[in-house]
Amino acid sequence: MRRFVLLGLMIAVVWMVGRPVNAQQTTGTITGRVVDEQKSTVPGATVTARSVTTGFMRVSTSDASGMYRLAALPVGTYDLTVELSGFATIDRKGLVVNVSQTVTLEFELRVAKMTETVTVTGETPLIETTSSSVGGVVDVNKIENLPLNGRQFANLAMTVAGVGMGFHSDPTKSTQYSPQVAGGNGRNVNYQIDGGDNNDDTVGGLLQQFPLEAIQEFNMITQRYKAEYGRSNGGVMNIVTKGGTNHYQGSWFTMLRDKSMNAQTETERLTETDKPDYRRYQFGGSFGGPVVQNKAHFFAAFERTQQDTNQAVDTGGLFPSMNGVYGTPYRENLFTAKATANVTANQFLSVRYGRNDNSQPYGAGPQLPPSNWGDSKNSFNSVNLNYNWVLGGSKLNEFIFQVANFKNNVTANSTDPQQCFPNGVCIGANGNTPQTTEQIKWQFRDDFSWHKMGGMGLGHDFKMGLNVIYEPRLYITFNSGISAYSYTHLTNDVNGPISSVSRSGGDSSADIPNKQIGLYFQDDWRINDRFTVNLGLRYDVVLGWAIDQSKAHDFQVLQAAGRSGRLNGMSLFEDFGKSSQEDYKDFQPRVGFAWDVKGNGRDVVRAGWGMYYDFSYSNASLMFAAIDARGVFGGTVFSVSQPDGILKANGTNFTVNDPISTIASQNEIDATVMPANGHIMSPRFKQPYTHQVSAGWSHALSSTTVLDIDYVGVFGRHLGWRPRLNTRVNGGARRLSDLDFSYPNFAIDISAGKSTYHGLTMGIRRRMDKHVQVNAWYSLSTAQGTGGNGTDELTVSNIQDASQPLAARQYGPSGRTDARHKITVSAVIEAPGGINISPIFRYRSALPVNIVTGFDNNRDGARNDIASEAFAFNGLDASGNPIVESLGSCATINCGRGASMSVFNLRVSKVFKLPRNIHFEAIGEVFNLFNAKNPSDFVGQRFIGTLANPTPNPDFMRPLSFAGDFQMPEQRVGQIGFRLTF
Repeated sequence: MRRFVLLGLMIAVVWMVGRPVNAQQTTGTITGRVVDEQKSTVPGATVTARSVTTGFMRVSTSDASGMYRLAALPVGTYDLTVELSGFATIDRKGLVVNVSQTVTLEFELRVAKMTETVTVTGETPLIETTSSSVGGVVDVNKIENLPLNGRQFANLAMTVAGVGMGFHSDPTKSTQYSPQVAGGNGRNVNYQIDGGDNNDDTVGGLLQQFPLEAIQEFNMITQRYKAEYGRSNGGVMNIVTKGGTNHYQGSWFTMLRDKSMNAQTETERLTETDKPDYRRYQFGGSFGGPVVQNKAHFFAAFERTQQDTNQAVDTGGLFPSMNGVYGTPYRENLFTAKATANVTANQFLSVRYGRNDNSQPYGAGPQLPPSNWGDSKNSFNSVNLNYNWVLGGSKLNEFIFQVANFKNNVTANSTDPQQCFPNGVCIGANGNTPQTTEQIKWQFRDDFSWHKMGGMGLGHDFKMGLNVIYEPRLYITFNSGISAYSYTHLTNDVNGPISSVSRSGGDSSADIPNKQIGLYFQDDWRINDRFTVNLGLRYDVVLGWAIDQSKAHDFQVLQAAGRSGRLNGMSLFEDFGKSSQEDYKDFQPRVGFAWDVKGNGRDVVRAGWGMYYDFSYSNASLMFAAIDARGVFGGTVFSVSQPDGILKANGTNFTVNDPISTIASQNEIDATVMPANGHIMSPRFKQPYTHQVSAGWSHALSSTTVLDIDYVGVFGRHLGWRPRLNTRVNGGARRLSDLDFSYPNFAIDISAGKSTYHGLTMGIRRRMDKHVQVNAWYSLSTAQGTGGNGTDELTVSNIQDASQPLAARQYGPSGRTDARHKITVSAVIEAPGGINISPIFRYRSALPVNIVTGFDNNRDGARNDIASEAFAFNGLDASGNPIVESLGSCATINCGRGASMSVFNLRVSKVFKLPRNIHFEAIGEVFNLFNAKNPSDFVGQRFIGTLANPTPNPDFMRPLSFAGDFQMPEQRVGQIGFRLTF
C-alpha cells in the first residue's frame, strides 16, 4: 500500500510541475456568461475586475461559449468592466468577493448606438448557485459592528446557521470559545488562516489567535465542503487577514471594564461574597497603506488584553481557611504584519507574520482553591507565504508555504498531595500539572484549477492539489516530577475513607514527529445553466502514528496474548497480536449537486454525501502510550483502588492521615517493571472520519433576504477512545489476571468510538437594507456517541460492562453538545442620529448530565455505574438547593438533563466625523444584559458512602458553576470604549 501512496505523490508532483494550477483556499472567483440581447453567447468579450482599494486587476476573455472566469481574486470589493467592439461597454460597481465563494454573474451586451457605457449597480448575489456546501461568510461589517466578548473573531461563527458555541474542553484553552458543529465541540474543525494550517495537534481546536483589527473575513463551511478541504470531520473555518490599500489607513481602539459595570455572580451571592474587583483593559490598533500605488502594500495590527478578574471559592465547609476570592489574571499580546504585491496583472504575492502570547490560570473553579490550580503560558509564531498566478486563460496556480511553532507550559501551584471529594472540591497539586507542549510545523501546499469548456458555455471546473505538513517536533510532558500522592475520598469528610490513592514520578515525556499528506481532485461540472454537480475524491495519510512500543512491557504482553488466541472473542482487543501499521486507507469520495430551480438564482436546492477524515489530535490517541513506549522511568509508580474504601491491615478504613504502609491491599504497579502511564496504543490505530449527508433549500424572499433550510446527518466512526477493560469480575480477580501486566488497570488507546448527529436548521439572512441587517437561525438536533461524546471529544470513562463495551447503554447523548434546541439572532441596526445598535441573542436548551449511583454496583472496580432513574435540574429553591424532576428510567449514560443557557449581548455605538477624514466611534457594550445565571457542571452522583451503607447525596443535581465563573459565560458585564479610524 505504501508504494501506491508514494506513486500517487510522484504523479501529483509531476502533474503540478507540468501544468498550471489554482484553488480558492484564500480567494474568491467571479464567473458567468456574456450574452447578447437574444441570449446568444458572445465570445471574445473582455471582462476586467479591478480592486477598489488596491488597484489589483485581473482580466478574462469570454470563450466560444461566452464563458468568462476571474479566479483567485483576493477578497474585497471590485469594479467590473465588460467590453467588445460594436457593443456598449458595461461597468458594474461594488461587487463583493468573499473567501472560498464563487459569484456567478451573466452580462447582457447590447449593440452600441454610439460610444456609450452602461453603468450597472447591484449587490452580490446572496445565494451561491453552483455549490452544495452548507455554511456562510462572516464579513468585516459583522466583525466591526457586532458585540464580541473578548474580541475572539471565531466567536462570530455562531451567526452562521447551525453553529453552536461552547468553551474549549481542554483547560489549557480555558478562555477560548469553540464553534460547535455537527455534535462536536470545536476539536473537529479545520482552522485555516490565509490558507495555512492553524490547528492544535495535541488537544485539538484553534491554535493561534490574531488581532481582530487584522481579520478581513472568514467563511464557516459546516457540511459538504469540497475535496480541497481535509483534516476535518466537522467543518472548515477559512480565515483571511487584511492587507494594505492605496490609501494610508489606520485604527486605534480602547475598551474598558471595571467593577462598577458588572453584576455580582451567582456564586458570589450564594457564598455571601461581596462583589470583588473586576478590571479588563483591551487596546490596540492597525496601520497600512501603499508601498507603491496599485502595486505593493503593507498592513500591521497589534492588540493587548489585561484582565484582572476573580473567582469566589467555597470548599463546602471542608477547608474554611481556603475559602475566599482569588485573582484570575489573564494577559495576551497579539501582533500580525502583512505585505502584498501585485507582481504582474496575473500574479499576486502575500507574506504574513503572526505572534501570539498569553498567560492565564489553569483549572480554576468555584470548588477549587488556588493550591489546585496551575499557571498556563502559551506562545505562538507563524510565517505564511501565498503566491498565486494565472497561466493562460482559465488556468491558475496557488502555492502556500508556512512555518509555525507553539509552546505551552503549565506549572503546578503546589506540591502537596491532591485530595478530591464527591462534592467537587479538590485541594493540593492539580493532577494534570506540570505539563508541556511544543509543536513545530512546516507546510507546503499547491493547488491548481482550470476550466474545460463544454457545450452551451458550460463544462468542468477542475481542481487538484497536494498538501504536506511536516511536523518534526510534537513534544509533550505530563505530570513529570510530581512525587506527592493523590487521594480520592469516598465521602465529603476530610477524615473519611479513601477509595483510591496513586502517585506519579519520573520523566513522562515523548516526542511524536509526524507527516500529514493530502491529495485531492475536484470537478464542479455544470451540466446546464441551472444544474451543477460537485464531484471530489480526497486521500489523506498520517505517518508517525504507528509508534514503536517494543519497550512498553504491557503492550508486549497484549501482543503475545493476541497471537496466542487468549484475546479471541474479547471486544476491542481484536487488533492486538497484529503488527503495527499506519492507516493507509483514508480515501474520501464526495458528491453533491446544486440546482437553480428557476434559473434566476432565487431558489437553489442542494444535497450531497461524502466521507471526511480528520487528524486524531495526539491527546485522543497516542500521547500517553508514546510516553510509555520510550522505555524510560516515568509515569504512575503506585496505585491502589477499592470502590467501597481501602482497608488497612487491621480491617479499618484507610484515611488520608494514615501512612501508605498501613494499606492492606498491594500496590497494583509491579515495582520490578518500568513504571508507566498505563496506556497501550492499538497497533492498528485509525484516523477518525464521518459519513455526512445533507439536503437543503435556499429561497430568496426578496433581493436582500434569504431563507435557508438544511438537514444534516453526520455519522462518526473510528473516534478516539481510551477504555479500561481489564476490570474486576464480581469484585474478584481482573479479567486478564493470568497475564503479567505491570499496570493491570491499563487503558487501551483505540479508534473504536462512534457518534451520530441529526440536525434540521432554518435560518434567515438579510443584508443591510433600510438600515437593518439580520442573521437568525434555529436548529433542532440530536447528538449521541460512544461514552456520551460527539464527533471530536475523547472518551475516557463510563464503561459500564467491560465484557460488553459496545452495548446500547454505552451509546448516549453527547455531554457537551446534545442540546435539542439552539437559537441565535444577530442584527446591525442603523438608527437615526448616526447611532448603530447591534444585538446578539444566543439560546440553547439543557445539556445532558451523567446520572450515576456513586457505588460500584457491579463490583468491577469502578464507581461509574449509571442509576436506574434519570433526573433533570428544575432550578434552585429559596435556600439554594437544587429542585429535581424525574425523567423516568435511565437507559444510557448521560441520561439526565441540566439547565438551558441564554445570553443577550448588546452593542451601541455612534460615529463622529472629525477633520481630515478621521472618524471617532464611541462604543458601549453589555454582555449578558439580563444577567442570566446559566447554571452548569451538575453533580450527577445520587448517593455517597458505601453500597452497604448508602446516604443520599445532598449535592445531587447541584450546579457547581454559574455565569461569571471561570470558563463560563459572563455575568452581566458592561464595557465602554472607542475606536478611531483615519
